[in-house]
Amino acid sequence: MTVFLAIWMGLVALLWGAILLRARREVGDNPFRVGVDGPACAPELRVSVVVPARNEVRNIEGVVRSVLAQDHQELELVVLDAGSTDGTLEVLRAIRDPRLVVVEGGGEPLPEGWLGKPWACQRAAQRATGDWLLFVDADVRLAPEAVSRAVAYAQRAELGLMSGLGTVVNFTLAERVLQPAVTGLIIAGNDLREVNDPSRRDKALANGQFMLFSREGYLALGGHEAVRANVLDDVGMALAAKAAGVPFHLVFMRELFSVRMYESGAEVWAGWRKNLFAGVGRSWPRLLAVELGLLAFVVGPYAVLLSGLVEPLWGALALPAVLLIQGTRWVLDGVFHLNRWTGLWSHAVGYALVMVLMVDSAVSSVTGTAKWKGRALPKGS
Repeated sequence: MTVFLAIWMGLVALLWGAILLRARREVGDNPFRVGVDGPACAPELRVSVVVPARNEVRNIEGVVRSVLAQDHQELELVVLDAGSTDGTLEVLRAIRDPRLVVVEGGGEPLPEGWLGKPWACQRAAQRATGDWLLFVDADVRLAPEAVSRAVAYAQRAELGLMSGLGTVVNFTLAERVLQPAVTGLIIAGNDLREVNDPSRRDKALANGQFMLFSREGYLALGGHEAVRANVLDDVGMALAAKAAGVPFHLVFMRELFSVRMYESGAEVWAGWRKNLFAGVGRSWPRLLAVELGLLAFVVGPYAVLLSGLVEPLWGALALPAVLLIQGTRWVLDGVFHLNRWTGLWSHAVGYALVMVLMVDSAVSSVTGTAKWKGRALPKGS
């Protein structure tokens, strides 16, 4: 048993050592980033910012104000209210700015084969007049330089689609424990060099909070009809772009926008419940592989460390691996502006909860019991 544990903990240490080296490389030598100090795009470029909104009364004014405060002046903001019942539309009507276009989507049933967000984006895009189309979620807050710097980067790189990773803001305990675990799992499996390599069509990741298209790129993909039934519409767009030969990048944009995705434990659970099984391609074998990987390389070493209370040698074997895991988490929390002290005690707890959440996501996808924004998601969406 001792030999087995020694080999196991050695493999854990090797894996996390590689992750730590990769994290340091991402910090020091990563060309895929854009910040406030980058060049701005030409002021005459017409940019349309599109926000789909359904029951976003607590968020809508914040995102609208942040868009209207951009340093890029040739800008319009198209907000589609998709049948909100919480006062979202009333807030929009009270904002007076000639650049704001409010589209009332109504609460009619969705067309067959469409999910709510892609349908809202598709309709809103039909009203947009810009040479560039930027889709952002209602919980996003843009820095004043976000539009001009992002468009300038996309132009320099000759992109048809650019997506960004901003700063995730967490306040409640559930957010601080679960959000870094889920996002860490996603980012761990996606090296940006591979994601942004057009020859790697199997590697695609995008962030629906910030999706910037040239008009030509958006039309080449067929708009959001390309992902009309995809609950991961952002990843679907990245896959479609690679398949169609539309140049695509995912970049770090932590200075340029922030987002508070959820505001309670129930929201965190429901939000990721609808996505995680789709994230492994709705494949039970892949789900099992991820679960076993988390057990072996993330959660398990902490259990072995605790076993040191009974068998000190086992705890001693696990201690170096756990210290390396925690050191890597400390570095990554600094990179992504997360609370480092929470990560010191919550790492294993967060990933143990993610293991349960992934199974719940799979069951809800298969049974059709997942819901979001008051709408049931079809089986297998």
